[in-house]
Amino acid sequence: MSSQRSGRVVLALFLLAAALGLGGAGYLLAGRPPTFHGTTYDEVTPAPPFALVDHTGRRVTLDDYRGKVVLLFFGFTHCPDVCPLTLSKLARVTEGLGRRAGDVQVLLATVDPARDTPAVLAEYVKRFTPRAAGLTGDSASLARAYKGYGVYSMQGGHHGMTHSSVVYGIDRRGRLVVVIPPEAGDEAVRDDVRALLSL
Repeated sequence: MSSQRSGRVVLALFLLAAALGLGGAGYLLAGRPPTFHGTTYDEVTPAPPFALVDHTGRRVTLDDYRGKVVLLFFGFTHCPDVCPLTLSKLARVTEGLGRRAGDVQVLLATVDPARDTPAVLAEYVKRFTPRAAGLTGDSASLARAYKGYGVYSMQGGHHGMTHSSVVYGIDRRGRLVVVIPPEAGDEAVRDDVRALLSL
């Protein structure tokens, strides 16, 4: 192959990568799936469904967020540390994506429904990012969501609740792909979100 023709092939591949964006073409051309810093599943399966109420009072299911990468976190508004730190980090990460920020939905599902009414959740999530929504529901609906994601929560501690604190990364097709630990830094989380966007 001549150098001129080889150059045209390289240019065509570059333009394809640019069109697909966010490294997705890079994974395709390299013939390998994206890698994650968080814990991935041996088999990627549909994320457990939920039927809850968002902070505007609207009934929502996971399907309502199809087409976006979902970062699902279980916590509560009176949490003194891990919840605000996690939401602040997710806000920084999503805003750092530039034009792709609109392709990401942050969800805080409460483990303290007695105090976290839709109005309280609305006031809380807006402190962090307009891309976050607060979720609550009746005890049965929340219990199904907790069971589906293996979430634990219990009464106790200075502010009344102890709970699991990972972030569940769900791709745009509604598949549960990665679990992001609370100690993950901004760069690691941003890498994982970009990898989710590439799927």
